[in-house]
Amino acid sequence: MTQPPTPRQTTQPCNAAAALRGLVAYIVWAIIVSLLADPLSAALGLQHAATTLQFWGFVVLAPLAAIVASRMRTVRTTLGSMQHAAAPEPEQSAQEPGDDVRYRLLVNNLPVGIFHYDTDLRITEFNDRFAQILRAPPHALQRLDMGTLRDLRILDALRDALSGQPGRYTGEYLATLSGRQIRINLRTTPVFDAEGKVSGGVGIVEDISAQHEAESMLNESETRYALAMRGTNEGLWDWNPVSHSLFLSSRLLSLLGAEGEHQRTTSDEWLKLIHTQDRARFQSALIAHLKGQTPHFECEYRVLDRKGEFRWVLARGLAQRDEHGRAYRMVGSIGDITERKRAEARLQSELRFTRTLIDSLPVALLVIRPDGTISLWNRFFSQLLGYEDEEIANMMAMRLVAPKDNALLRERMACALQQGKASARAELITRDGRTLPFDFLARSVELESETRLLCIASDISEQLAIEASMRDINRELEARVAERTAQLTAALKELESFSYSVSHDLRAPLRAIDGYSAILASDYGHAFDDEARLLFQRMRAAVQRMGMLIDDLLNLARVSRQNLERRRVDLSALAAEIAQELQHSDPQRSVRFDIEPDLQVDADPSLLRIALENLLGNAWKFTSRRDEAQIRIGRIRDEAGEDGYCVQDNGAGFDMRYADKLFGAFQRLHHEREFEGTGIGLATVARIVARHGGRIWAHGEPDKGARFCFTLGRHSDRSAAAPPADNA
Repeated sequence: MTQPPTPRQTTQPCNAAAALRGLVAYIVWAIIVSLLADPLSAALGLQHAATTLQFWGFVVLAPLAAIVASRMRTVRTTLGSMQHAAAPEPEQSAQEPGDDVRYRLLVNNLPVGIFHYDTDLRITEFNDRFAQILRAPPHALQRLDMGTLRDLRILDALRDALSGQPGRYTGEYLATLSGRQIRINLRTTPVFDAEGKVSGGVGIVEDISAQHEAESMLNESETRYALAMRGTNEGLWDWNPVSHSLFLSSRLLSLLGAEGEHQRTTSDEWLKLIHTQDRARFQSALIAHLKGQTPHFECEYRVLDRKGEFRWVLARGLAQRDEHGRAYRMVGSIGDITERKRAEARLQSELRFTRTLIDSLPVALLVIRPDGTISLWNRFFSQLLGYEDEEIANMMAMRLVAPKDNALLRERMACALQQGKASARAELITRDGRTLPFDFLARSVELESETRLLCIASDISEQLAIEASMRDINRELEARVAERTAQLTAALKELESFSYSVSHDLRAPLRAIDGYSAILASDYGHAFDDEARLLFQRMRAAVQRMGMLIDDLLNLARVSRQNLERRRVDLSALAAEIAQELQHSDPQRSVRFDIEPDLQVDADPSLLRIALENLLGNAWKFTSRRDEAQIRIGRIRDEAGEDGYCVQDNGAGFDMRYADKLFGAFQRLHHEREFEGTGIGLATVARIVARHGGRIWAHGEPDKGARFCFTLGRHSDRSAAAPPADNA
């Protein structure tokens, strides 16, 4: 009869099996904790606690699971022994080795690589997945000294486990045996013996190369998407059509003037922010996409921002559908297009204004394509020719041209396309068959990426009629001018006869009166009393003044009739000569003349001398009551840029209210008792200046002097015609 095994014999195999099962349980639990730490902490909202959860899982929970598994196995073994002692034990093949096989299968089928190493960093156990990750033969890994690896970046994590702490390494790794460059996630934990000392370590290796590549691609994609959205200045939204929940991104909130990382609201609340005039269009576009009638959702509408103002936005979105085609989610973007809408509104307003302006032009305007068809025209053009807009659209422009002008207009249009502009005169045919004459001006312009002709056509029917009428009027005027010229010639002859009579016939009686009065005063003066002598003096003065008037009138007539012969004259020298003559005539006076040098003019010398004699004579006369008289002759430039010349004095001056009378014959602003003269001098000056094609003006102030300025016309001005020759 076979003796039952002694407790020692029974306990040793049981303890070894229990230790193996405890180790397997430890490894399995460590793997579970490692795999579930990240998603579990994220689900609980404790992303930063993942490392802590892994640590306590390795240090506390995994050993605890191993101990529990070992104790449970011990209890099962003890109960089995008691049952074996109480009854004959049937032949057992090896139940425990069957459990070991199951544990080994379990470890080998795990999706991660597992290995055990001793305190000398030598690999003692590993599963098949570990060899697959490293792509190394199993026999080469057995007892491999990890201190001699090519890539030593994992040694810190291995040594952490040997020091009693869990270790971790995530990153690139170069396999020693295969030379494979992979990315791994390594977690290590210490293994304790029966006495609680570290007897080695267990490592769990994940090949995360594919996962890392996928995450990198995802990050790059997300980065590109984020940059694209940032570049387009758009915000994101996420909507659940079932629950109506709506997610708004921070960028979308900022577009509405709000702050925050994001906001969760409902589509009903969002609908309240949409302008009442845009809600129906928004809902129609949204429903059409939800029903699958449109490939994507797109709508422009106005939405109320936090400032109480409506902003235009462009919303786009795409629905996600289940296997039945029903939309369960919709994601999209919203961009602020307020400025674009404002620009479009301004553009539309400008286009309307431009169209109104074009239609209101009093000339015909049309744009012709290179193929000769009309692409644009204004209302004046269509109404003038009697066509409807539908008839003109895409009509060949040459169809409207009279046959006799067809070739000319084709040549002019080709010239405008080549040289940029051209003009022509041609006749157009109206809808009822009439012809109207037009003046065309064509310019090449760039429209819709092609060169076209902008034509402006002016109806010259009325102009031609006026020109014909003007020709008739001109012929009639020419006849009248010839008649009036003959009459004027006769009148001039009569005037010349009168001048001759004045110069010859009137002077003789005046000389007789003056001579007889002088004889009476000389021979019978002693018989006259004082009053009679005074009357004789007044009579003789009147006769002399009458002679002066006759002389001035003759000079004025002579100035008007004298031939104008321009040449270069030194005005400065001429003025100095006249000033010297004035000083010789009255040497008792002290007058300072200031004459600007080198005043060169183009004028008739004799007429210019007469004008200067009158102007300087007036200045000399009206400064006679000044102790320090000053007369200045200088150059100025008038408003038209023409050179002018001024004679200025500090004499008696005049009131500007009567300035218009200065240059008329016999007009005086001072009484002859104050200053002698006939009032013909300035009229003579004005006549001489007019003969030269210039103008004269004056400025003065009572008792503060006067300034007389004149121009002599431009050097090329020869418009002043010579009067008829004296036939007397």
